[in-house]
Order: sequence, then C-alpha cells, then structure tokens
Amino acid sequence: MLITTRSTADSHRLELESNGRIDRLREMYWDKTHEAAIVQKPVAGSGESTLTGHAKDFASLLDASDPFIQPDEMIVGARLATPEVADSIDLGEYDPHYPPGHALLVAKGFPGVRDEARARLQTETNPASRDFLQAVEIAYDAACRYVAKYAKEATMLAAAESDPARKAELARISEISSELASGPPASFHSALQQLQFVRVLGGRGCIGRFDQWMYPLYERDIDRRLITRDQAQELLECLFLKLNHFPEANLADNDTLRNISLAGQTFDGRDASNEVTYMCIEASGKIMLPEPKINVRFFDDSPPDLVRACAAVLAKGANTLAVFNDEVAIPSLVKLGIPLEEARDYCNDGCSELIMGGRGTIKFKVHDALPILIELVMNTENKQLSTFDDVMEDFKSRLAQAMPAAPGPKRPITAPFFAASIDDCMAEASPAAARYAINGCILAQVGNASDGLAAIKQLIFDEGSLTWAELREAMSADFEGYEILQQTLKNRTPKYGNDDDYVDSILKELSEYFCDGVHANSHNEDGPGGKWAPGFMSFGIHRKSDTPASPDGRSRGELTANSFSPAVGMDRSGPTAALRSVAKVDLTRASHGSVFDIALHSAIVQGEDAFEKFVALLTAHLKMNSVATLQINVIDRETLLRARENPDSPEFRTLIVRVWGFSAVFVELPEQLQDHVIARTEHGSLMA
Repeated sequence: MLITTRSTADSHRLELESNGRIDRLREMYWDKTHEAAIVQKPVAGSGESTLTGHAKDFASLLDASDPFIQPDEMIVGARLATPEVADSIDLGEYDPHYPPGHALLVAKGFPGVRDEARARLQTETNPASRDFLQAVEIAYDAACRYVAKYAKEATMLAAAESDPARKAELARISEISSELASGPPASFHSALQQLQFVRVLGGRGCIGRFDQWMYPLYERDIDRRLITRDQAQELLECLFLKLNHFPEANLADNDTLRNISLAGQTFDGRDASNEVTYMCIEASGKIMLPEPKINVRFFDDSPPDLVRACAAVLAKGANTLAVFNDEVAIPSLVKLGIPLEEARDYCNDGCSELIMGGRGTIKFKVHDALPILIELVMNTENKQLSTFDDVMEDFKSRLAQAMPAAPGPKRPITAPFFAASIDDCMAEASPAAARYAINGCILAQVGNASDGLAAIKQLIFDEGSLTWAELREAMSADFEGYEILQQTLKNRTPKYGNDDDYVDSILKELSEYFCDGVHANSHNEDGPGGKWAPGFMSFGIHRKSDTPASPDGRSRGELTANSFSPAVGMDRSGPTAALRSVAKVDLTRASHGSVFDIALHSAIVQGEDAFEKFVALLTAHLKMNSVATLQINVIDRETLLRARENPDSPEFRTLIVRVWGFSAVFVELPEQLQDHVIARTEHGSLMA
C-alpha cells in the first residue's frame, strides 16, 4: 500500500497500491507476534552505585539478551531480556521525554564513541571523569557486542533460508549489523537500523529531528544509485512499524513519547524540509498506526506543499500529526537566553514541550488553574473583593505561588550509554554537563479559569445578579438545587474560544502575567544552564474530572479543558473564531510551549472544495502566529461511539485519535480518556 501524493490540483488524495511486506508486517503487529521476544533471564548486577557500575549492569543485560528476527523484517531488534529479579540491576537514569543524541551517534557510531572514551582514558586523571569515561567504554563496547549478535543470527537464518529473495535480505541485515558493530552507519538503511538499536537499548521515547540527520545518508545513497526512493520508503515504513512495538508499561495511558520532529529551519534560518520529511509524512498516512507521532515545523518560508502534505494525512484521519509554528516557538526559546542559531534546532519532547534535542534535558511540573479559582471563590467568605480588579489581583497573587523562586536545576543523566550521546556530556566527561536543562512551569485549565472569571465579572460586578454567597453555596452543593444558575454560568456568559474580547482579554492578562512571572523569578542567564520555562499544555486530563464544581458552571465529574484549549464543548463559533481567541495572547512568552486542540468532523474535509478550505485553515493558523503547537483531530462522534461498543472489530483498529501530546488507537484508551475525546467540540464548518 504505497501512498503517493499528487502534485496536481487533487494532490490531497492518497493513492493506495499493494505492498505485501508492509501489509504483512502490519498484520504481524496486530497479531502481536513480536511479543515472542519477551523472555526472562538471570542477570547479575554489579552492586556498584557508580556510573561504571551502571554500565556493567547495562552490559550484563545486553549479554543476556538474544537476537530476535521475524519474517519479512528489514529493520530488526526487539525487547531486551527481562531480569528474573526485577531490582537485580541498576541502569542509571535516563528520561525518555528527551531524545538521545542521534546526530552524534550517526556521525560516530557505537564503536566511535567507545574508542573516543578509551583514548581519553589514557590521559584523564580526574576520578569523576575517569568513572564517566570507563562507564562509556563499557556501555558502548557492550552495545557493539549486542549488535554483532544480530549479524551472526542473520547469517545463520540466511544459511537455512530456501527463498532466494529472503536469503539476500537476511544477508543484508547481517552486513548492516556487522557495519554498526564496527563503525558508524554508512547508508540510509543502516542509519535506520541504528536508530532501532538505540531504541532497543533504552532510548524508547522521544526521537528528535529525524529528517535532518537521516537526509544526508539518503541523498548519498540516491546519488550513488544504491537505493531507489521506493526502496527507501519501504525501509522507513519498516522502522515506523517497529516503533509501534512494545509500548512501555511504565508510561501511562498509551503515551509512549515516540515523537519525531520534521522540517523547520537550519541553523542559518533556511528551509530544512527535504525528501525524508515528505517520506515520513507519507509513511504516517499509510500505516495508520499511532507511532511515531509526527510533528511538522513551519516558518514563514516553509513551502506551501508542506502544508498540503500534512493536510492530506490529517484529512485521512491519521491524527498522529501536529503542526508547530517556528515563528512562535523560536522567539520563545530565545527569551530563555538560547542563541538564535541553536534555538532554530529545537524539537519537541515526548509530548509537546520545546526542547534542545541532543543538547539538553527536561523536567516539568503542571499547575492547575481551576483549583486556584475555586479556592479564591470559597475564600470570599473571609476576604472582601469589592471590584473585579480586586478579583484579578487576588487570583494573580495565588498564581504567583506556583512560580519558581530560584534558577532551574540541572539534571544528571546517569545511564552512561545515553549520557555519552549528549554533546556536552561527552565533551566534558560528566553526566551533568548537558548544555540546557529546561524546567517547565506549566499552567493548565486556563480556558476554564478564564470562563469562570468572566462569569464572575458579568454576573457579580457588571449585572449584580449574583452574590459571592450564592456562588459559594451553589458550588458547595455541586449545583444541586441551583440548576438555573448552573445553566446561566454555562450558557449565558462569555466563553473563551469564540473570539469574544470580554473573556479573551481575561485569558490574555492571566496568561501573559504567568509567563512574565516565571521568566522574572527564574533568574535565567544567557547561554547554557538551567532554565525555568512557562508553558501551556496538560497531561492526565481524564484524571482532573474530580476537580470540585467551578464558577464556569461545571460540576464535579465533568471534564476540564485540554492544554490551552477552550473548555470542553464551549468553542461554539467554529475553528477560525477559536484560533482568533488564542491569537490574542503573546505566546512567544511561553518558552516551554503552548498547545491548542481542534476537533473537526471527518465529513467536512472530504471533497476538493472542503480540502482547500482545510488547507486555508492551517495556513491561516500559521500566519496568526498564535500557539506553538496546533493539534487536530479529524473525527466523527458517531464512529467513536460505535468503536467503543465494538472494540474488537477490525474496522476500528486504525481509528487513531490525538489525546494530548500523543496519539493512540481509540479503543485501547482508558474509558475516561475516550470520554474526553468524544466530548471535545466537533466543528462542522471550516468557514465559521
């Protein structure tokens, strides 16, 4: 099933052609044949808490793990062995939210990193640096041995293979594995294979700017006629299928963090999109599985064809693609003191947070706005708030308590294999030398809080039709017995997401105050170091429904807004009006990122005219320079409901939905998350 996009007027249509290998590998994914690789083995730990001890444990695990190659596979590698005693080894800490330094690993290869550490040990005298370098040498030597086992396994399988075509494929797998065990990847195929090995070795989450370090190898192979575009596309799709294997049990709610960042800009500000960019977009639209998440960066000089390629995949309902706006994201990173040239090389982490891939770490904390507003309302029994300005100042004073009071900390990477892949860690022989440690201070539920404040302003101060006491009593009763008031709060007061300045101005004031406060309090300095970065996104949204009744009219148990989006079901004036609301906020101040979600009914992106309007909507969003990230679900409520009633039907196994910073098969989501996806406003007109 090779999907191609035409360059003519109907370029949004996706043509399907049969590709037996990809079809069979998809069936194998659904049949979970890869789970045969899950085995338990006795793994002896070193008992040492040093970096060298972590590396020895890593080596023990790799030495205990056997190669696993399935029929039809051209990209190989499966889960490592599971220690029989869970805590018998300690591999150190590496967070899959930020990517390994794939660009460094493509340039040097596993043996190159090992040999560099080995050479530097000859002259290094600092004990801590020696511990780091010894750990790197041990870890990367073990990685080379592990990869070499695949070369041997493929050779053995080739000898027993009767089909000449498959025999040749296995010989090629053996050749590539031998290549990676002895040097850097020398072809597009081997670079794809190395990425899969890095993932198997523990780099299971965020991937980074994949097209930037893959394209030179692709271009060289094409120029030398060592591969065709179709052959390269098939190999890429083999990798994408592998990325769907083994969602990690310790990552919640199907959120596997496997994000790929595409396009954007080069260090000197030129268009960074290339043939691999379009191949990734095409592969995502073809395989119709949740991994990897595709995040496409745009700036003022991005080619129009890139928008159309993204629109084609979204219109199909893949829902794995998000749109990033460099004109918002890059200035926001520069505000952290990151030089412009480096800021242009950003990617996103396991969700939508902005990060410097291969140069930094990330951690974050989310603060919910609704509990702050609820506390304010309940406190009016003891504190007089005579004007709406008093209300805003009180809310801001409470919000300020969530802001950091000290510079952002650095975060050591104590898993030696991954520490060595980060540029400055290897250069300085230190697990804590990553150039940028971005610490996110995130505010969620801003839409709900702004709606609640707008209701307070209108009903208590402008109209005088409601008292603080009445509002407190209604909220304390969860609106039981106060249903008329609840409907007034929900349906007769302004709501963010409808291009209404009455409420949008409140959201703008609070959002920009929060961003400025985080920046001011974090004492950021230019250049490397720990950074506190404000952001607007959310996670675990289905677990927020227990938030008590709030002044926007929601009862306990009802859903809260996702990220910087309007309250669920409240954006009633169409997608363009929703985008106009968010565009009123200066989100270049949100250095950790800002995310806005829109759900469109699948019927309205079908057909020539509808598709052109969809492209125009995406283009308008980018020109507005509103949020850093736009996430779109092209969905059909009726289909979602049928899927929930028939979760085992093959009809729904490619029904992919965007949840927050990740996508998932709808029927595999927890029920509460399904509720959230179903409840989001489904816009039926692109013209509104």
